[in-house]
Formats: sequence, structure tokens, C-alpha cells
Amino acid sequence: MIEIELKYRLSNAAAQQWLRRQRLGPYILLALGSKQVTDTYLDTPDNVVARAGYALRHRQKEGKKLLQLKRLSPASHSLHRRQELHIFTEHPFMPGRWPDTPEARFLRQIIGDAPLQPLFTLQQQRHEAHISQPNAFPFALLSLDDVRWLAGKREARAWELEIELLPSGHEAQLRTLATLLQDEPDLVPQPITKYERGLAMLSRA
Repeated sequence: MIEIELKYRLSNAAAQQWLRRQRLGPYILLALGSKQVTDTYLDTPDNVVARAGYALRHRQKEGKKLLQLKRLSPASHSLHRRQELHIFTEHPFMPGRWPDTPEARFLRQIIGDAPLQPLFTLQQQRHEAHISQPNAFPFALLSLDDVRWLAGKREARAWELEIELLPSGHEAQLRTLATLLQDEPDLVPQPITKYERGLAMLSRA
């Protein structure tokens, strides 16, 4: 699948205001509540996943566990477009116990016999809302994330806002949202992914 989303950074004060918002221009924000998401980013000792052009994470969300392999692609301002593959497994460090799916075979081909090891952990309190026009199906998912990066003894925290295009939406609608958000003084386009920010923190540690 191809993930298409907008990414922004914002201050804590701005995030508190966004938590109370119900509209974005002509669009309605339909609150879905909040959830805890924990991601552990993985790679081999010689970083073969990153050198192949991907980021790999093990995500735990509402009792579900899966590996997500994302293509490392440069952003265009706030717009990110990435290939994403999913492998549902309870055994992220044991390739021999992954399901026999095309996605799992592709990842095994990348890493070969090399072991996987954790790089850093990312914890998020995620506040979600569907975006729709009045009396229409949602076309995007807004996520307001209170993010913590944990790498060894180093820790960082920030708020980020993401808007991901749903299968029922069209990219033109996402670009319309990007135009609307240009007038929001509290939002700054975020061209760097959470994975890249975690790597930078890890290198400093």
C-alpha cells in the first residue's frame, strides 16, 4: 500500500487548542478518542534495512502487534508519500516464525540471516479524528500525537499533527487541506519523519 499524509509540528499550547477543534475550514472533525501506541524501531547490526532504503518498526496498538516496513522517501514540504508493508506477528525478532506472506518473504530477503535488534522506542498518546464534508464519508484521518522518543538514556518529547488520506479519499482533497493549513500560524510543515528524528537522537547519544 502507499501511505499519503501531511505532517506538521506544533507547540504544546497549540496542541491543546487543536484538541478542542471541531472544524477545519468547511470540513468537520469527528473525534474518535485517544489511544496509546508504542513503536520499537529495528534494524540489523550493520543497518541493512536502512541501507536498503527502508525503516522497520514493531507497532503495538490496542492489543494488535505488527511489523511495518516503510520506504524512506523524501517529503515535499509537508506531504509524505511512502510505500508501506505490514506483517502481523507476535515474534518481531524471529523471522522463522513470521507468516508466509509476500511481505514477510520480502523482508526476509532484505535481512538475510542477520539478526534484528532494537534501535529506539517511540511512545505516542494519539488523539484521532475523521475529517469529512457535511453528510459525507470521511476522507482523511487526523492524528494529534504527543510523542516521546527513548534512546538509551536520552529522551525527547514533542507534539506532531498528521493527516493521512483514507482509501475513500482523493489526493486532491489532501492538497486542499494542505492549502487550508498554510493559514494556520501554529503549524510548521514537518519534512522529517519520526524515524529520522529518532535516529538523530540516537547518534547524539
